[in-house]
Amino acid sequence: GGGEVVLDRKVVDIKTHGKTLKQIECLDSDGKRYSYPCSAVISSMALRDLVEAFDTAPPDVLQAARDLRYRDFLTVGLKVNRAESFPDNWIYVHDPEVKLGRIQNFRNWSAEMVPDPNVTFLGLEYFCFEGDGLWNMTDEDLIALGKKEIEHIGLFEAREIDDGCVVRMPKAYPIYDEKYKEAVEVIRPWIQGMDNIWSAGRNGMHQYNNQDHSMMTALMSARSLMGTEDRDAWVINHNAEYLEERFVPKRVESDVS
Repeated sequence: GGGEVVLDRKVVDIKTHGKTLKQIECLDSDGKRYSYPCSAVISSMALRDLVEAFDTAPPDVLQAARDLRYRDFLTVGLKVNRAESFPDNWIYVHDPEVKLGRIQNFRNWSAEMVPDPNVTFLGLEYFCFEGDGLWNMTDEDLIALGKKEIEHIGLFEAREIDDGCVVRMPKAYPIYDEKYKEAVEVIRPWIQGMDNIWSAGRNGMHQYNNQDHSMMTALMSARSLMGTEDRDAWVINHNAEYLEERFVPKRVESDVS
């Protein structure tokens, strides 16, 4: 349709006129600045960063945004020279002697993710804060730590691992602390009072939604933009519940009046 997908841009400034967003200013990784005029915006960036980018955020909204906190995350990917491993798609690790929190077994999510049938590829997940000791470790040291810990818990031997990589993900989890709810209640009506911006996703709404709920907020925001949806995306999973409920129909007893 003539659209363009642009990656590797950090939003640093949002220009407004009254209650209407007019222009988005971005920087690339080399510091080059780009300007994009906008008629409508759907934002999934961290709510704190979004508010701080506005040129007109009032002091109480700005302070509320700065009260929001996040838990960061990194994955150590390990290539294991073994065709078979554990049958789960992920497992949680509760051994207090390791820093490892969870292990992804990517082939068990989809065989297409690990096309070599003789190889197992794991994602060792570490929960951290940006700038702490784990986050600041070199990739080489993190891979060495992953090998050591996977051997310690008895899953694989370090000699079976011949390659690795590291992916860091800032703001992976919005934190539900004693300030977050009040902060969101200040930010939300201000964002909703704008004419042409919709928030979506876990970070965009500071809600610990699962993937299905996050995707639904994006769909509802897009429909609102097009004028075909009049429901509020903020109500999806707004009670801080992780909803994966199985609904079983009630049994109907034909002989009961």
